[in-house]
Amino acid sequence: MGHGLSIRGDSLYCPLAFSLDTYWNCLNDCWHCYLRRLNHVWGDDLRPIVIDELEQKLVNGIKNLNPKSSLAWALKNKNTLRFGNKADPFQPAERDFRVSEEALKVLVRQNWSFVIQTMCTEIMMDYEDCIVENKKLLIVQPIISCGGDNDWEILERKRTTSIDDRFRHISILKRRGVRVAVNGEPFIPGFHTVKDFENMIKRLKAEGIKNYNVYNFHFNDFVAKRLLNIGLDIMAIWEGNQDRNWKPVQQKLIDIAKKYGIILGCPDFVNSGNYFQSANTCCGIDVDKPTTFNTHTWKRMILSGEKSLKKMLNLTWDGIGDFDEGEKVLTGKSSKFYTMKDIVKIKKKGFFV
Repeated sequence: MGHGLSIRGDSLYCPLAFSLDTYWNCLNDCWHCYLRRLNHVWGDDLRPIVIDELEQKLVNGIKNLNPKSSLAWALKNKNTLRFGNKADPFQPAERDFRVSEEALKVLVRQNWSFVIQTMCTEIMMDYEDCIVENKKLLIVQPIISCGGDNDWEILERKRTTSIDDRFRHISILKRRGVRVAVNGEPFIPGFHTVKDFENMIKRLKAEGIKNYNVYNFHFNDFVAKRLLNIGLDIMAIWEGNQDRNWKPVQQKLIDIAKKYGIILGCPDFVNSGNYFQSANTCCGIDVDKPTTFNTHTWKRMILSGEKSLKKMLNLTWDGIGDFDEGEKVLTGKSSKFYTMKDIVKIKKKGFFV
């Protein structure tokens, strides 16, 4: 795909399912990133997108009178883009290719709302003036997991911007009126601790940052081998990542965020129980046009008192995702995925009788 646009495979769980990747691969190659399996399948060729194809796809998508795919609907709806999904848009190769710079200009020309997610804020700041000039269109949400400097040294291999500099860059943008937040994924149970999380929350509070998110680990065999090779206790991580062990930890993290007044996003809609997320995404931020046919939206509606499943389906269907599978997830009939019925607090309310 020369245009770099895609819909995440987990769109039924993600209100920021519409994504733009300006590079096919991410040469940051963080040890803990489950997506880096892709590098080892496709090789390390970056394969930058073709900017003209991106702009043409956006322009034509808005004009499409008969959208049939999820991607076509996202374009027609002009949904908010997550800029940086499978690959970091501001990885060091950007200074050679400058593709993300051109993509920024395209999004601005098309008046398209987007969220920048990156570990490489030093390079992102090359475009500081462009970001500031178009601050009404965007949110900057650097990725800083709760292990901070330790994660930077061990997991990111210092290939990314230092943690202190990420915070410094956020502060600069915030002072210039840009909406900022921090993406805290992942929390790695068995490696990260509740204390790590609280220390990060305290730092966010001190920096005046009000939005964070937390999600446990995408743990596959590829990641397990890589973490084992760098000396991490993968059995502790595996055990900590199981729902029975993760759920009480996540509840502690939710309580800590509440204590310090941080708006916390929790993509794990099951283990967060009856926690009501005030933001319209599970990244803990309000965006201009999220996708709506997902568990995040349904859970908020249920916790707000809505009881009609049919009404929720009709109100939230936006063409993005598989309608039949989504209905099964909402009604608790899916055997492939967690469903809304797996939320104990809601079952106790008699919602799924």
